[in-house]
Amino acid sequence: MRQFSLLIVLLFIAITTSAQNRLTVEDALKLAFENNIELQKQSAKLNRAETEIGESARLPNPTFSYSREDLESGNLSYNEWIASGTLPLNFLWNRWSRINSKEKAKEVEQLLYDRLKSQIAADVRSEYLAYHLYSKLTSEFKNFLGRLDELARISENRLNEGDISDYEHRRILVEINKIKSIVTEVELKRNKYFNNLSLLIRLSDNEKVKLVSFDYSLQLETELNQLSSTALENRKDLLAYKMMIESEESALSYNKMQIIPDMSFSAGYKEQADNFNGTVLQFNIAVPLFERNQTGIEKSEIQLDLLNKELLFLKEKIKREVSEAYNRFASQKRIYDSTKENNLESIFSTAAYSYEQGEIPLVDFIDGMNAYVDGLILQTELEIEVYSNFFRLEEAIGKEITKIGQ
Repeated sequence: MRQFSLLIVLLFIAITTSAQNRLTVEDALKLAFENNIELQKQSAKLNRAETEIGESARLPNPTFSYSREDLESGNLSYNEWIASGTLPLNFLWNRWSRINSKEKAKEVEQLLYDRLKSQIAADVRSEYLAYHLYSKLTSEFKNFLGRLDELARISENRLNEGDISDYEHRRILVEINKIKSIVTEVELKRNKYFNNLSLLIRLSDNEKVKLVSFDYSLQLETELNQLSSTALENRKDLLAYKMMIESEESALSYNKMQIIPDMSFSAGYKEQADNFNGTVLQFNIAVPLFERNQTGIEKSEIQLDLLNKELLFLKEKIKREVSEAYNRFASQKRIYDSTKENNLESIFSTAAYSYEQGEIPLVDFIDGMNAYVDGLILQTELEIEVYSNFFRLEEAIGKEITKIGQ
């Protein structure tokens, strides 16, 4: 009974450890959204924008003044003191336009944060898939190298038996070593994709994970015109520019309000030595002869004009991005679909068997071996390119293609 209980505990630990090492694409996206340094920087900007709203909403500090006079002339003396408080009045009409401008500025940072999330999501999916596919490719090549080692032993036996020449045996070894070098390059590329993914989601250097296959539909039934229209409706950076324009319009309104001269109101109490005392009221207003905030108004007008031009440019840029991503994906997918029908395993197996039976010469066998290796790498690269272009197309649109129309 105790052995059975121990077995259950060990099985539970093994399952838990295995589950901890598994990393789904959803897990990777969650880690990226939590840990990615670029998102954290944009989040800091969003927090600063929130802080500026609070600063704009605060009331101005009042000014407290106290003055005292003690005068003497011979036997005569005279004293008086005044205590008063002063409050600026311009905040009564400046405050709301300023708050409105800062609130829109915060919305801009939020939209840019959402846009950055969509870009990082495309990066994570691309690197995740690339690492997963290259891990599979590495595994297939390791099995292939085992078969090549067996082939080298067979070649050596045939050399000893006099069935093949020393040149032919050495030629086979050269090709096997060349393929081993290719496999090493594949492993290095797999590690590069893992490092890219680790940087995106902030995995530690010594953390090992096992990726899980994920299904992502590559069906593209939406026309290019509709995709472009969807992009112009959903791209967060485009919406951010529109919000920037609204924010700058509020800033322009605020700057125009600065034409109204500075005003303040003071109220206090005064007491004199001759028993005169009572309240003191004072109203101050600046005379706007020279400074009427012309610079602030002109700066806002220039910035508003520039933002409108940038908005038009961004719309055209988005259309081009969608068109280029769409055409690139469509062309790569056609090539990828045509290569999926290639039976690469059959090519090598047939070439190896035929060579062992003496039915084909060495050159044809090497050609079959290289076709198998090149074909596996080509299929993997094409699959990565197709999915990466699909993710880039979704990024250019600003929305997952399967959700268009929902």
